[in-house]
Parts: sequence; structure tokens; C-alpha cells
Amino acid sequence: MRPRKGGKRRQRFDDIFSKHLPRSANVIDSNSMVNDIQGEPRHLLKAYVTERCPGSLELVDALFWVAEHYPQQLRTKELCETLESVTLIGADINALLSKENDPSGDRKRSMTIFDLACGHGLGGMLLAYRFPSIKVVCIDKEERPCWTSYREAFEKFGVKANKQDASVTANLTFKVGDIMSSEVFQPKNGDYLMCLHGCNELSPFVLSTGQSYKTGFAVMPCCLRDGMLGVTTSSSNRNWGIVDDTARYSIQVGYLAGKFGVGKVAAISQSITNRFLVIIGDYWSQCKEQSLKDESKS
Repeated sequence: MRPRKGGKRRQRFDDIFSKHLPRSANVIDSNSMVNDIQGEPRHLLKAYVTERCPGSLELVDALFWVAEHYPQQLRTKELCETLESVTLIGADINALLSKENDPSGDRKRSMTIFDLACGHGLGGMLLAYRFPSIKVVCIDKEERPCWTSYREAFEKFGVKANKQDASVTANLTFKVGDIMSSEVFQPKNGDYLMCLHGCNELSPFVLSTGQSYKTGFAVMPCCLRDGMLGVTTSSSNRNWGIVDDTARYSIQVGYLAGKFGVGKVAAISQSITNRFLVIIGDYWSQCKEQSLKDESKS
């Protein structure tokens, strides 16, 4: 049997994550800072980041500049899980906006990408750099200091897509507020919603919003409280409950995806994080396909 396409590269990355970076409970240590990694592990980490930023070596310079100048702001785990997630999500957005799926280019011209409950905001910033003609809005209840540091680095090392742009990240904004407030977050048909490590109600909220407004989406659930979605995996007397956390998490995420009619659940490396599943889909395309089917019947 031939190895899966990309399998060797993924194994190389897993070896870096699991054998050369600081570990805690079988994942990358959440307290590890990129600037604290030195010697061969730093060389391997930089090689990994370089491979995950093909054709954009300036991003490697920007990220390691942040690590050196703001040593308490770039965590190793956050860097790796963001790069892995954005690689998946960027490929999905690219496919949605291809000539095959968006022949007129109307969706690309009107799309806004939302990075919801964005935390450090690096995911949204990387997508803004990859898709410079698309507006990207990061939303969270507070703007972290690292957001300013990342943006400073992108402006320092990044390349403007168009000379007339005011800045490298001219298509990127940050909005302070609660994503569950319609005054803060109001998508439109064809937009794209990203929520990485949204806790409990946030993940189903984003999927429900995407369904209502016919958007694309990528949701990486974090904590999913047992019973919150209507399925229970634990028992009070421990006679039948699922003890293994990975199994419990996978069941909850699979149930969530099925509940919202999503047909794709992707994964990043479990060597990075134990919250590794990404629910990916596009209600806009589903709606369009259904409309075409309805027209053909009439």
C-alpha cells in the first residue's frame, strides 16, 4: 500500500512535535515559549515553520522576531496549532474561491473572514496575509498585547500585495466585543467563520450562525461540556462512562458535526494538542447546490 499523500511530511512534523519540543501530558507544553527553545530543537522548529509558510519566508522572520523581541508572547503550542489549523483552513477557503466554485469571483469580492473568539489573533492575521484582497475581522472580548506585537512584525517584514495599500495588513481589523452579540458580529451570505478552541457553547453557536447566514466555516471545539449537546459520555456511578478523554472528545465533536449536517471532520497532529479536530464545511455551497436541484425539478 502506498503511503498517504503528505503522510511522510506529517510524520516528520510529528517527530519534531513529539521528540524535540517541550512536552506535558503527551502534547506540547502550553507554557513553552518559542524564544526559550534553543540549539537543534530551535533549528527544527524554524525548519517546520518555514515549510508551513511556502513562498513566504518573510513570515518566518516575522514570527521569530516576535519570539525574540517579545519573549513572553509567542507560545510554542499556539504557534504550531495555529499553523496547522490555518494550513487546513486556507486550503479550504482557496478551494471555495477557485474558478470552479466561484467562476464570477463575486464571492471572493464580497467575502469577509471572521476569526471568532480569536485570542491571540495569529490565525486571522495569517489568513489576512494569505488572502490580501479579502477583509478579515478578528473578534474577542479583549485585545491581547501579542496582537499588537504580531501586527508590528507583519508590517516590519511582510510584503504589500499592492503598492497602493496603506499597510501590509490593511485588510485586517480587530473588534472588541462578544461574538454572541449581533451588534458585534453580523455575517452575511458567503462569508467564512473560523473559531479555534471555542469553549462549550461557542462552537455550536458558530455552526448555527453559519447555517443561518449560509457561510463557510471551520470550527475547532475545545471544551464540550458533557450533556451540553444532548449526548452523555459519562455516568455518575462509573459503570458505563467513557473514561478515555480522546474518545470522549471525538464522540462529542462527531456528534456536533452530525447535528449540523457537516460531512467533514479534519485533524491536526495529536502531538500538538488533545483538542485536535476541525469541523469544516460550507453552507453557502450546500444552499446553492440545493437551489440548482430544485430548479432542475421544476
